[in-house]
Amino acid sequence: MKTTATIGFLLALTVTAPAQDAAPADRPNLLPGLPTYAPPPPPEPKKLDQPNTSADPDLLVLPKMTVKQKPRPRLNADIVYAPKDLGNALAKQKYTQLDQALNKFTLPLFGQSLAERALEDHKREKKQALTDDVLNLSNAIKQTNPEEAKSLEKAIVMP
Repeated sequence: MKTTATIGFLLALTVTAPAQDAAPADRPNLLPGLPTYAPPPPPEPKKLDQPNTSADPDLLVLPKMTVKQKPRPRLNADIVYAPKDLGNALAKQKYTQLDQALNKFTLPLFGQSLAERALEDHKREKKQALTDDVLNLSNAIKQTNPEEAKSLEKAIVMP
């Protein structure tokens, strides 16, 4: 029991001795055989792999990022279908079953099939959307360049 107490006391002295040496220099060293305590140097700040981070104070360095490519856009229905198949697909989307049943048969010389009518409606809607977009653009340009706005309006009206 005495040996463990003596070992514990010696360990306590050796552990606390460096902390006491860190005190001001006017205190005497308790254990004269030990070297004086020298505090470790402060850690250096981490250096990033960024060029000239401290040269320009107005320079903002952003962290590195990984950019992932977006998936390719899907093809439009106009490209995927043949004109007749596109007309049939548009007819199924736009017209009800009753309208499809009533307009199933057409006269070859005088009539227009449901697929042809659906294609014509689709082309008309696309042209109207383009016209609306160009007119909105010309209205926005009127403030800065009225001649350009007039030329856009003329170009959209021309057949």
